[in-house]
Amino acid sequence: MPRRFDPWNNDWLIPGLVMIMLAVLGLWLVRPELARIPHLPEPLPGAEGYLFCTWNVENLFDDQDDLRNHDDDEDWFGHNPDAVYKKVYLLAGALIAQNDGKGPDILALVEVENRHAVELLRDTLNAMLPTEWHYEGLIHRDNITNRRIEPAILTRLSVRDDLTRTFGIRRILEAHLESQGAPLVVLVSHWTSRLGDDGDDKRAAYADVLYSEFVELARGDPAVDVLLSGDFNDEPDDSSLREHLHTTDDPSQARPWVFPLRLFNLTARLDPNRQGTYLYNGRWQILDHIVASPGLLEPAGWVVLPDSLRTENAPELRFGRNRRPWRFGGPKNADPRGPSDHFAVTVRLQVHP
Repeated sequence: MPRRFDPWNNDWLIPGLVMIMLAVLGLWLVRPELARIPHLPEPLPGAEGYLFCTWNVENLFDDQDDLRNHDDDEDWFGHNPDAVYKKVYLLAGALIAQNDGKGPDILALVEVENRHAVELLRDTLNAMLPTEWHYEGLIHRDNITNRRIEPAILTRLSVRDDLTRTFGIRRILEAHLESQGAPLVVLVSHWTSRLGDDGDDKRAAYADVLYSEFVELARGDPAVDVLLSGDFNDEPDDSSLREHLHTTDDPSQARPWVFPLRLFNLTARLDPNRQGTYLYNGRWQILDHIVASPGLLEPAGWVVLPDSLRTENAPELRFGRNRRPWRFGGPKNADPRGPSDHFAVTVRLQVHP
């Protein structure tokens, strides 16, 4: 006669526990994210709101040489892991200095090689932070075209990973975040370099794609909260931003009921000589932008605070007589090294559920 199942019978209990332990171990080995401890509770913003940061982190390659990526910098980093760890440490130190020692709540990166490179930065940041301020959200998608300098996001906020999307070969990442029930769309991108004869047209094409995506998002809700950021490799008054991305430096022109829809470029108000993000041939430029949708200027949901915008150009991030961004460089650069050849840009966001 078959025995009746008794969960407290040692004949069943011990083998059952062993099977459970093996199953959990298998999840860690095959799909670590499935066996991960549930995410930490999302930290609520302080009185000043969440801090958003966009930064071109200058060739953040990982510590493994990718034989498919024939790039001098990538090869050098892949064979010199100590250089990778030094760069990551310098980046993390600069980020931790923001937001009263907690680092930004939303960090939009460009020029990362792959997910592993972002994980190295995330793990270094988390090692410096109390548990409640750890970065749980990592958003990245592979883009194996060209030099593998891709966008990514680190955040403490809740992430709708099922809504994450990319745009073909273009270095554009769309992420959907949420806090207190209010959704926020972040579009981080890295436009084509100014080097090359067809760069202007390619940057205009980037702007067209981004504006079309914003219009599509606004079709269902003209007050949708969308933040666009990254290294656009163009300045605020260039046609790619003014005519193709439809940006303005006048917030009164960027309203949900004003058509055609305009986007408010917060960084257009910066003085390049005092708050420039990049120095080229002795001239300061604003290439790194934060652009807000009309919904972010309305009192419901997410709200951007334009007066909080700043270029993160503290003295310890500057180098040389012209006080340029202290770059890390590649194999031909000598010590001392800094974190990046761009300054980061930050702004505060509040949530009104």
